[in-house]
Amino acid sequence: MLSRLPSIGLTLAICGCLIEPNPKFQDPLADAGDGDGSNGDGDGDLGDGDPGDGDSGDGDGDGDGDGDGDGDGDGDGDGDGDGDGDGDGDGECIDPVAPGGICPNQCTECVGNVCVIECIGNQVCEETNIVCPQDFECQLICDGPDACDVSTVTCPALYPCTVSCDGGVDACGDMELVCGAGSCAIECGPDDAVCMGASVNCGAGACSATCAGASVPASMPNCDMACACTPC
Repeated sequence: MLSRLPSIGLTLAICGCLIEPNPKFQDPLADAGDGDGSNGDGDGDLGDGDPGDGDSGDGDGDGDGDGDGDGDGDGDGDGDGDGDGDGDGDGECIDPVAPGGICPNQCTECVGNVCVIECIGNQVCEETNIVCPQDFECQLICDGPDACDVSTVTCPALYPCTVSCDGGVDACGDMELVCGAGSCAIECGPDDAVCMGASVNCGAGACSATCAGASVPASMPNCDMACACTPC
């Protein structure tokens, strides 16, 4: 009996080498190790390798994140553009361009689309109702004592209008200047009382008075309703 033990041991050793281990009884942590298996750190489907990153890993995260992140560019662009555009437009006074045409009879001359009306001399246009033509800018020159004293000047409804006052007392004294939607200005020269008692009735356009001396318009009604208001 004892003589058979060495042969039995040799047989068991040979059989043990030929028997493959059953995968059902393997250590579950073995396949999840650092090898090249399907769940390892190598090039497997769900690992940290390229396929995993491409399908569900950092690839999607970075792609979606950067894509949405570019929305900040759109946000900044829209915000700044609209904000600046809307901010720059507030308070701006832009006059439309008068079409002009054949020079009307009430104009002394026309320079392009500007009707120039000259009241030069003593009392030449005193107590006169001066109406500017509608399709022109209007420039009224009152030069001389009482040149346009106690006159009413009606500007175009849409286009700029300028009245210059110079040459003596009451050149534009007690004048009523009725502005339209275009810019409207009265320019008072350095002579004493050149604009004494004048009134500038402002419209929607820029409304201004400039004074080279002590004489200033008596009033500027509705100036605070104009897109810009500049008294002397």
